[in-house]
Amino acid sequence: MSVWSVTPVALGVVLTAACTASSGPGQQQRQGLPSLPSDCNQTIMRSEDVRVALNAASPGTTVCFTGGDLTDANLLMSRSGTPDSPIKLIADGASVENIHVTANNVVVEGFTVAGGSGITLEGSGLTARHNTVHDTQRGGIACAPCTHSTITANTVQHVSTVGIYISGQQITVSDNTVSNTVAVNDGDADGMRFFGNGHRITGNTIRDISERGYRAPPHPDCFQTFDHNLATYDVVISGNTCQNVDAQCLIATDDQPGGSGAPMGVPSITFGDNTCAPNGAQAINLRHWPNVTITRNKFSGPNLKRAILIIDGSTGCIVIDNTTAGKVPTVDVDGASRAGFRQNGNSPA
Repeated sequence: MSVWSVTPVALGVVLTAACTASSGPGQQQRQGLPSLPSDCNQTIMRSEDVRVALNAASPGTTVCFTGGDLTDANLLMSRSGTPDSPIKLIADGASVENIHVTANNVVVEGFTVAGGSGITLEGSGLTARHNTVHDTQRGGIACAPCTHSTITANTVQHVSTVGIYISGQQITVSDNTVSNTVAVNDGDADGMRFFGNGHRITGNTIRDISERGYRAPPHPDCFQTFDHNLATYDVVISGNTCQNVDAQCLIATDDQPGGSGAPMGVPSITFGDNTCAPNGAQAINLRHWPNVTITRNKFSGPNLKRAILIIDGSTGCIVIDNTTAGKVPTVDVDGASRAGFRQNGNSPA
């Protein structure tokens, strides 16, 4: 898996959801789903057995989950393994209601999570991979606060408010698919939100988030950040696809200027090699958000007035080698954001 090079932490846990062996009642491998690993230390098939199994887990333990009697299960993991011997929770697609991890070095893999609050992670060295999260009462997958953690190859569909939410340092979010996020209680509906520094958000697909059908329409964006108590900088967003989302591909706003907290000379966001086809008036909207580098992206959309809007003191931004469909201007910069602005090689210029 993709991880950051870090100083090993004292404790570590891995929660992984996978399949069990094909023999035994309820353990038959279901067509199209992965099989459980061969090194399961314990296989859980009933909700009432979950708490005891998780409380007994120790570094290097693999706890496996299978069967149809887990749909009301709440997986609450507070025990840690070590970086070299994580605790693994592995499922074969088995459905549970919630997964909540407050530990270090935890991998959650192979679960279907529905009906509750999704997957929530808090700690260091955490991993969520190959899970399906849908129709939750809250968001899809949240890692907050996390450090040196990974969210990869998950499918998040029709969850409330935001598909994937990260806050902390050096979190990798890669190869996930987020779609059909919905708003609740007059709130918003976004693909991903990010706060903190050192994040790498790559190879994800976000699509089909609508503002229609609400009393108070949301403002759906693929990627969003805003003023926050945690400084946001050195974030790379690359190789992603955003399509049929009713507002913007990226919006970054700081209504208390200076709150983004990027150190001098460090880009706050590097947005490169993405394909953006939203339905809003612009694909990127920067307001009071300086030092963003936007390179080699492809922009299109039925309602674009410009690909990139840079306003209200978003100084030091760089726009290079982007392509915008049709005759829509690539970038619109107001006078308050001209200081340090550079553009080159965009089409149209």
